[in-house]
Amino acid sequence: MEQNEKFLGSVQILLAALLWSSVGLVIRGVNCDLFWLLTLRSSAACIILAPSLLALRGKYRDPNIWLAALFYALFMVVFALSTRLVGSAQTMAGQYTAPLFVYLALVLRKKLQLTLANAFPMALITLGCVIALAGDGISFLSLFPLLNGVLFPLYATFFRRAQEIPAGTVMWVGNLLCIVLSLPFALGQPLPDWGSTGLIVLTGVMVNGFAYTLYGKGAQRVDALSSVMLCLIEPILNPVWVWLFLGEAPSATTLASLLLILAGGALDAILPLVRRRP
Repeated sequence: MEQNEKFLGSVQILLAALLWSSVGLVIRGVNCDLFWLLTLRSSAACIILAPSLLALRGKYRDPNIWLAALFYALFMVVFALSTRLVGSAQTMAGQYTAPLFVYLALVLRKKLQLTLANAFPMALITLGCVIALAGDGISFLSLFPLLNGVLFPLYATFFRRAQEIPAGTVMWVGNLLCIVLSLPFALGQPLPDWGSTGLIVLTGVMVNGFAYTLYGKGAQRVDALSSVMLCLIEPILNPVWVWLFLGEAPSATTLASLLLILAGGALDAILPLVRRRP
């Protein structure tokens, strides 16, 4: 039964990551003020997730709900800013330093033993992220996406702790906080055209509403490190969609970094299976 739960959780996280990979394309492709994009997207998610509010009754004092929601909202804002200012590939690289931060936290807290089998894949992922972040050189702006790597595991950790609350409820609170953070900066800026608005609303429903709820359900079924490692398909696919639909071809440096991240993720999945063989 436990293995079935872990498998289901893994599938849910992979599907969520597949949907997330389209976000960079939308952020780069729509003609819209960044903060209106965040406000409209989160508003659509709040509407679709509204029925889940019933689960908050009597449980709204759980600090894990509010901390997960806060780190989610901050992550959304930083992710969007990074994608616009730095680019999809660097933003993804910054976000996927998350496994490294989780891994180091587990080792330092002695919840995971440091071995070559788990350290080597992590080293490859870290090297890939460093290469992508460096890009044309190190600057404050190129390091900004590293915030994603810290905020994402914090959001995932507190999400996992809010076991008694449906994932959709936590996501409703998180999207509401995202609106609170974004709307003051959106006011006074021109509204997007109808085509862009429709695409943003669709993304809000499918990504902010459905995908993050799906991830929340999956993250409650697997351990913290697995929940971020499984998402490594996102940084591979994100720049691919941007290249296919917007013509922004990834550089050789970006391709090399993505291959290292992919290799690290693959080894992390394969090496434990090899070691278990009789």
